[in-house]
Amino acid sequence: MRKLLILILSLATFSTGCSTAWVSNLDSILSAAAPALINILQIVAVANGHPVNANLAAKISADAAAVKTLAGDFAAASASSGPGACHQLEAAVSSYEADQQLVLQVTQVSDANTQTKITLLANLVGGTIAAITAVIPSCSSPVGPQSFKTLPPYGVSTFADHYNSILLAKTGNGAVDAVTPTLKLHQHSQFVRVVSFGRLR
Repeated sequence: MRKLLILILSLATFSTGCSTAWVSNLDSILSAAAPALINILQIVAVANGHPVNANLAAKISADAAAVKTLAGDFAAASASSGPGACHQLEAAVSSYEADQQLVLQVTQVSDANTQTKITLLANLVGGTIAAITAVIPSCSSPVGPQSFKTLPPYGVSTFADHYNSILLAKTGNGAVDAVTPTLKLHQHSQFVRVVSFGRLR
């Protein structure tokens, strides 16, 4: 599943040293992965009849935002400051990865069908770390053509489709089945969805 996800999440091919396409790729991955991770917390909360872990949800959002910001800083860094900026970015990715592990620690529910849904969603989202690290240039190489990895084209929309298909599968738990449609991942902003009369999701 994770190998498939890495292939699915390969958003573009980039090979020139001055290219910043990887920053957009990283933003796209996180824009889908971070909300998907928070959604898992919400499903767990509903299934267990507890409030959502707001502190962890806020930490996930903050850490994802930090990764995006530091990616932009690294892409714009000079040759002399590049290695330091890259290591800051790697540390931010590690913090975000730790958030995923924290989510996994609180994903136990008593309902078997809901537990299966949560496990499948967690496995899918867990693979996004590999996709994130795949698009970040190497810190050990000077910024140049060889430091940018060449990846096959892929689309986050496919990730959203897989995630939504698991998300919307019925569990028989009325509370969970009522909330999951509200947690769907969308490929476009709400404005685009409205002006397209729902044709673009």
